[in-house]
Amino acid sequence: MDSRELAEARRTTRELVGAWAREGRFSPSCDAWLRGYDLDFTRAMAARGLIGISWPAEYGGGGGSALTRLVVTEELLRAGAPVAAHWIADRQIGPSIVRHGSAAAKARFLPAIASGEVTFCLGMSEPDSGSDLASVRTAATRAEGGWLVTGRKIWTSHAHRSTHAYVLARTGRGDRKHEGLTEFIVDMAAPGVDVRPIHDLAGEHHFNEVTFDAVFVPDEHVLGAVGDGWKQVTEQLALERGGIERVLSTYPLLTATIEAVAAGGGADDGAAERTGEVLARLATLRAMAFDVAGAMDAGRAPVHEAAMLKDLGTTLERDVNELARTLLDTEVDPGAAGAEGLLAEGILAAPGFTVRGGTTEVLRTVISRGAVAGGGRQDESDLGAVVDQVLAGHGGEPGDDLPGIWDTVRELGWTAVGVDEAHGGEGGDLRDVVTIVAGLGRHHVSVPVAETVLARRAMAAAGHDTGHDTGHDTGHDTGHDAGSGVVTVALPRRGESVRLSADGRLYGTVTKVPWGRHAGRVVVPAILDSGVQELAEVRAGAAGLSWDGGTNLAGEPRDTLRLDGTPATPLGGPGDLLAEAALLRAAAVTGALLTALDRTVAHVTVREQFGRPLIAFQAVASLVAALASEAESARVAVRRATGALAAGHADAWARVAAARVVTGRAATEGARVAHQAHAAMGITREHPLHLATRRLWAWRDEFGTARWWAGRLGRAFIERGPDELWRWITEDAS
Repeated sequence: MDSRELAEARRTTRELVGAWAREGRFSPSCDAWLRGYDLDFTRAMAARGLIGISWPAEYGGGGGSALTRLVVTEELLRAGAPVAAHWIADRQIGPSIVRHGSAAAKARFLPAIASGEVTFCLGMSEPDSGSDLASVRTAATRAEGGWLVTGRKIWTSHAHRSTHAYVLARTGRGDRKHEGLTEFIVDMAAPGVDVRPIHDLAGEHHFNEVTFDAVFVPDEHVLGAVGDGWKQVTEQLALERGGIERVLSTYPLLTATIEAVAAGGGADDGAAERTGEVLARLATLRAMAFDVAGAMDAGRAPVHEAAMLKDLGTTLERDVNELARTLLDTEVDPGAAGAEGLLAEGILAAPGFTVRGGTTEVLRTVISRGAVAGGGRQDESDLGAVVDQVLAGHGGEPGDDLPGIWDTVRELGWTAVGVDEAHGGEGGDLRDVVTIVAGLGRHHVSVPVAETVLARRAMAAAGHDTGHDTGHDTGHDTGHDAGSGVVTVALPRRGESVRLSADGRLYGTVTKVPWGRHAGRVVVPAILDSGVQELAEVRAGAAGLSWDGGTNLAGEPRDTLRLDGTPATPLGGPGDLLAEAALLRAAAVTGALLTALDRTVAHVTVREQFGRPLIAFQAVASLVAALASEAESARVAVRRATGALAAGHADAWARVAAARVVTGRAATEGARVAHQAHAAMGITREHPLHLATRRLWAWRDEFGTARWWAGRLGRAFIERGPDELWRWITEDAS
């Protein structure tokens, strides 16, 4: 990835869009990539080299990457610019011609698309086919020097304006209906082409029904090998489904709503939470789009990832409408300006979001097949492989005592990873800690690695030795298993606080402290008399310190810490302790979620009903797909937050907030889906599914609930405004 290339493409696009907006040449609109048709704007883009930017230079392209095109398209969608004239040709037809076109087709069409001279419509769907694309009846028969195409296509956007059409037609028959399909480039001005307008819910004309009556297509306008059309269509659908337009169709409405809320005096708690939840999902989906573009640049057709992106993205677009409707709290007026008018556009466009480019049901069939083939995506790093090898077979029900695997992970130094060697650590960074913690979640191993690492990182940041040697953690042996090597963090929950007096003593109560009864030392955020927050360290057995035992839903120790004049060692400011703690819980959730997915896939592929495996039923396949998509979004959100925290980004907390919101949502939905798929078998402790789902329910709200993090995120960006929001969403997603 060339960051300079991306920055230049972004700058050029912004300058064009900004100039047109200032001159009043367009107004921002929802769904602009499908509805905003302006050939002059397309040609202005072409003049700046912004169409075909990822194609080879010898064909009039920019020689850039799919990531470069992502940057261009997201800037256009952000502004709601009128880009429909070139969108389909630039997104998928041009790349298909690059890959499968004849030399003549490449020479004829690619420079013409890049210059704005040639525009394309898409002839796939047919009146009697519904979502079954492979059942097309449009046929192409041999003629001298080419083919005669006869049939009908429907929902063909901008066919009445386009110079050419991509058409999928049947050229032969095979044992399977996917066989014998071929792709053609058809001249819309050719004899035999008839276009009938179809008006959508908004009364707009972009849909059409197109009839082809023995329309001649020369051989050089066949894409790829005759009969190989289905394979090529599948590749092309990754381009169609994997674009950022599946996420940002209602983005102009989102920013207008945020501005309206800010102008009205700001958000209450409910508004901030709802906004933050949408922003967290949006930022994660943008990172997923970044991944899809990267896969394309690597020469892969990311079919399953693109399907996940569209499934989750179009749901978000619809939810933006509902967020705006709730926050604006007004009747919808299609003639209004600003946010109200954009809301009307979004509502009328929304029914198409989950239909075009493949219905939700079709997408989930694709996703479920990918899940069956590959299961949950595991950590493929060297450390991830070691973690899997060490932890395999050691998971299970937590008990009152630390399990035997605890001694193993201590000996391996995992409890000191992420702590610099100068302070008694093993080195490494937060990424390594996340890998280990995700592995613990994946294997259902309940040990206080995350808590011990968090506490030691806080001690090291204060310049203290972390006591990696277990002898340093003994404190005063008072029956609290002080020689266990456990160090933990006691983060006050909402409504709780700890006071640090001038003479260095702590007063207060903290509930639900992980592994508290086993800890030799505890790191506690406390409030000084001045109101400043500072971390302090206390030792087991110290005067005024006591524990009341408790557990979480998974059965792990979550104890109440009582401090009554307990002597403490100050450690300085709180730093990133809360953010790091929340991130590690999100990593553990992701690990458990991937295992829930794997167990669900294994169950539905083996278990049979009515003579068929469960996965053969569309309803079950849809459940598996929903779980796979939620797991992938959680994985991406955690990776993004980890990179930001490890790099010390100023807004790293916001990435953590997004990860907590996304993983919390994924945990809730994932556990629900997994149990639904397992039916009665899954609601007993005889089946191991509960080892994952009980942890998901327990961990999703630890170290700040998803709702609390969403509120913090939403409030921050309502106050900062759309420009800062966009910067945060689009900065390096790696």
